[in-house]
Amino acid sequence: MVSQDVLILAVLATTGLCLCWAAFWWSVTKQGTSIQEVLASAAFFRTVTVMGIIAATAVLSLAGKLEGNFTGAILSGIAGYVLGQMAKTKE
Repeated sequence: MVSQDVLILAVLATTGLCLCWAAFWWSVTKQGTSIQEVLASAAFFRTVTVMGIIAATAVLSLAGKLEGNFTGAILSGIAGYVLGQMAKTKE
């Protein structure tokens, strides 16, 4: 893959993340939740980390820098982590 294609993928991933963040903050303000409360929660930092890893994995995989096995392992690990966190919060 040409470096220009990697740049385009990175811009698309960044744009997607920005749109997700805009929707997130819009929903936070619409619900009337305190922004300081959101920023102080541990779940916020877990969410930021997961989003960053998914975006980086997607760009590197589409650019051909990560093999399918590694991409699958990273994404399945993230899915297990998120589902495990959800199970803990329900208990």
